[in-house]
Amino acid sequence: MPVIAADPRLATLGLSCAYLTFVALVRDRRGAPPAPAIEAAIPTGIELTVFHAGSIKTYRFGRRILVGRAPSADLRLGDPRISRLHARIEMRNDGVYVEDLGSRNGTLVDGSAISEPRRLEVDDELTVGPAALVFRGVGAWR
Repeated sequence: MPVIAADPRLATLGLSCAYLTFVALVRDRRGAPPAPAIEAAIPTGIELTVFHAGSIKTYRFGRRILVGRAPSADLRLGDPRISRLHARIEMRNDGVYVEDLGSRNGTLVDGSAISEPRRLEVDDELTVGPAALVFRGVGAWR
């Protein structure tokens, strides 16, 4: 009895038709694609100008900044008068706040020592050891 071999082209055609039918059925169930996202300028970070060790630099950070000497600090300032984790600056729903993290020499805002989180205004000057940090505001940048 002779063995009849199936033509591989017919098998490929059959699989292709089945695949196209499946895609057509699934696509019909998904509905219309969503509307494109709105391009909005959402505040995504904090900008600081840092005066330290004879230099002036402006930095853009995320929504939270740890200031100190530790390797884990976002803004590392190498001075023995600055604690390992000295202060935290963070965005909250109602503004940007600075908080001293129990540092030995304290954190000053416009010359006044802070003992609890304090809301920052644009151009407020923070003093952390010998460094001066000027809060420039928040912004959306890439």
